[in-house]
Amino acid sequence: MKQIYFLISAMFIGTIANAQVKMPVQAAKDVQASGVYLNTEAPVQAARAVFWSNDCNVDNCSDWSFDNGAYEVGAPWTDIDINFECTTDGPSGPYNQWAGGSGDGSAASSMNSTTSSNGTIMVDSDLFGADANYDANWVENCWFQTVAPIDCSDHPYVSISLETRYRCWDNGGSDDSEKCLIEVSRDGINWPAIDNWDEASGYVIYGTDTVASRKEVFPGYGTSDTSDNPSLLEFDITDAAGGQAEVYVRFRWSGTWGYSWEIDDIQVYDTPANDTRIDNYLSYTDYERSGYYEYGAWPLSQIPADLAAAAKVYNVGFEDQTNVTLDVTAAGTTAYSTPITLSYATADTLSAAYMPTALGPVTVDYVLTADAADENPGNNMASQSFEVTDLSWGRDEGTPINAAPGDGTDDYIAVSLFDIVDDVVIYAIDVAVMDGSETGTSIITHLFDGFDDNFLAEQYGGILQSTDEFDIIAGNTNAVGVPVTTWYTLVFDEPYLASAGDWLGAGFEHYGGSNVQYGESKYTQDNTAFIYGPFGSGSAYDWYYTNEVPMVRLNLNPNAVNTISEETANTTGFEMFPSFPNPTNGVTRVQFRLDRAADVNFDVIDITGKIVYTLDMGTQAPGYNSISVDASEFAAGVYTYTLSVDGERSTDRLMVK
Repeated sequence: MKQIYFLISAMFIGTIANAQVKMPVQAAKDVQASGVYLNTEAPVQAARAVFWSNDCNVDNCSDWSFDNGAYEVGAPWTDIDINFECTTDGPSGPYNQWAGGSGDGSAASSMNSTTSSNGTIMVDSDLFGADANYDANWVENCWFQTVAPIDCSDHPYVSISLETRYRCWDNGGSDDSEKCLIEVSRDGINWPAIDNWDEASGYVIYGTDTVASRKEVFPGYGTSDTSDNPSLLEFDITDAAGGQAEVYVRFRWSGTWGYSWEIDDIQVYDTPANDTRIDNYLSYTDYERSGYYEYGAWPLSQIPADLAAAAKVYNVGFEDQTNVTLDVTAAGTTAYSTPITLSYATADTLSAAYMPTALGPVTVDYVLTADAADENPGNNMASQSFEVTDLSWGRDEGTPINAAPGDGTDDYIAVSLFDIVDDVVIYAIDVAVMDGSETGTSIITHLFDGFDDNFLAEQYGGILQSTDEFDIIAGNTNAVGVPVTTWYTLVFDEPYLASAGDWLGAGFEHYGGSNVQYGESKYTQDNTAFIYGPFGSGSAYDWYYTNEVPMVRLNLNPNAVNTISEETANTTGFEMFPSFPNPTNGVTRVQFRLDRAADVNFDVIDITGKIVYTLDMGTQAPGYNSISVDASEFAAGVYTYTLSVDGERSTDRLMVK
């Protein structure tokens, strides 16, 4: 996909990380695979007074005209001929994994709209950018619009709906430079000016009337934000269309090498009088206002006393809606938000307090009510779920939606953050290791202090303590799309007592070379999960934030036991001791003990899997022995060294400064 990892800065205020996410387009073109959960059910259209519709059938593509800004001399898109097209395929650009594609040039499936089988209309900016030899740094501008006018003369209040799928790239920096727009004209000639793409600037002057004529389809979307598959979206266009005999509608895309935007099943209908809906923000912790992370596995002892669930609500109807209330039901108890009045085309966020009191799954049901009977009640309900636990604490929901990183031979550290509400003892870290990870590969976990000045400024900045290394066991991995059945548990030598107010990171490290991938779960907000590795321009090593939660959990079980590899468990007859000094930029010594005579080999391997030092010691007598390695010629970085005794192995890590 396009880069889901973004370079961060190491400045923190409270529990919020400030990120520098502006990156050149080329630098952002990474090969990491996406992990975006997509709704796979077609939306249910409400019963409406529809007086015009179009299902974007490829056989009726002549209903629309297609154009772009290529001939507008002096504009940044001069001579750029990207266009929308009628198609039965989904996006085929090189980063179409987010839409279920393979990224190999073949098309992903079309979105799951009601009539997608007969066609949709799509702009595939990703494919266009690739065809431009990865140099699509210009602003793109294209559109399609109705050929024949729509008669709205008998309709004083007019709305338009569409089924759509979209992923935002926004120049890799969430700089609001990418727009999906609906524009309306009363004559097919005069359209909103594009000196400014904002909705508020999208007006047209007809005589003495200044008419609002533009709607932004995905306001607030930033880098890697993704719609459902599909989203059913509704917009009131009364200002421009109400009571007009001739109405033309245009769908415009503008951006810099984005992903794709698909549109289908467009309807124009009478705006209802009474219609409220739950909009595009839903959180069982009200994260945007409280800062509390949404944990998929949440220890009862760590649930804050002021927990509340929240939803953004919007008035679609043209009448003011009174006594608008959000009902939140969880664990058999219903709480209510403070009632409000919503004026025409306004939104607000409502919340209600609740408190789980028992272990087990929790479903949070949201219902939006108002005094007037809602004419489209289907969008007044929503649901979320998590599990209350006693010993397992994870940001993830237990089912991996992706294996990460895309290239599992990279060396990396993946970190999920945790806010400590009450004093708690941490005994271990659990990791979901994915299918395809190579047996015998060493892994290690770390506990980070999020408040340390060096956290996310240095590779190992802020480490509080680390576990021992263990090797991956054959068959002890997990598949994408099904609940995790095997967690690797790596136990600390000494339990860590975390205090209320601490901010900790649970980290999982792979030294590189062989393939090791971890599970990614649900979407998470910027600067709440991180990965260190070669994910920047030119494979630059640094800390980046990721919008998919690494499945790395805190283990609170005092009886936690290491998941020990077969190799480690069966290495009878010898013992290898840690190298000293380590880190080093000179000579380091590795000592070992043999219980019996045995053939001994020793290798040092860099992060690419290349052997940089090897020693065949032949048959060695029982007792203690040592190996001296001159690391002064090694490049700075992480290495692994392996002692093989009659075919059995023991591996450890060497840091070269």
